[in-house]
Amino acid sequence: MSPTHPDQWSIGEPGPRPDPALLAALGELATTQLADSDGPVAVAGPGIARIAGGREVCGPAVTVWTKPGDVVYVLKAVDHIRPGDVLVVDGGGRLDAAVIGDIVAGALVGLGCAGLVVDGVVRDVDGMDATGLPTFARGAHPAVGSKTGPGAINVPVQIGGAAVRPGDLVRADSSGVVVVPHDRLAEAVEAGRVVAEREQEWRRRIATGEPLPEATGIDEALARLRP
Repeated sequence: MSPTHPDQWSIGEPGPRPDPALLAALGELATTQLADSDGPVAVAGPGIARIAGGREVCGPAVTVWTKPGDVVYVLKAVDHIRPGDVLVVDGGGRLDAAVIGDIVAGALVGLGCAGLVVDGVVRDVDGMDATGLPTFARGAHPAVGSKTGPGAINVPVQIGGAAVRPGDLVRADSSGVVVVPHDRLAEAVEAGRVVAEREQEWRRRIATGEPLPEATGIDEALARLRP
């Protein structure tokens, strides 16, 4: 939990926009498929999960670093949201001071924000749920922390140990959160598709009556691994 950032008090340039077709393809892949691939994907550590709103997130990141528990730069970040963006807040994982609530969530929805991921906690969960904004965080807490800064917008941050730069792609679902570097999106999608196709083949073979260990290649793997 860091109280400082090398770029604190700054507002950086927005990240690049993804190719719409590649973004749609990324959204068709589960986080598990991306995590299982050999692609350029960072997996956020456990603890950040869906709290409110829709069940899935996929879009380019607008990043916020804030002194843990401080809300000033989170509120200012609303000015930098474009339709389809995901607001990613590095709150240092602090659990006793919420950095965002339902009023901000409603404003984000009005701007076309695709979702919210917070390494920290949120509040007004029922109200946030009513907005429909897909919200992933470490939990909920009714009180906020400070309103004095520092913070920063569109700077490199981390969520659950996964690095996120402005414009990197954030994909979240019920299994967790993954991050794809914006300059390696095509590579990540292709690697994820390989996993998806492999899983589909497993399902097909199991549906025809083949035992799961045989269909998934476990029997063959065990034959190679046994001394």
